[in-house]
Amino acid sequence: MCDYDVYALVIDNGSGICKAGFAGDDVPRVMFPSIVGISRLQSIDQKESYIGEEAQSLREILTLKYPIER
Repeated sequence: MCDYDVYALVIDNGSGICKAGFAGDDVPRVMFPSIVGISRLQSIDQKESYIGEEAQSLREILTLKYPIER
């Protein structure tokens, strides 16, 4: 017998926004842009790629890709 409740997780990998939450909730618990940013310049102290809001905030120095298409 379980001492805890089990909830279904719902994930919507959209072409612009990824949303996740629990079945039965009115709104998603988290939402973030479905974006991957690849660094245009190679630097030792810089990451090779960025995702979501971090990629969006650095869009001036990254090549943005939207990996999910309609």
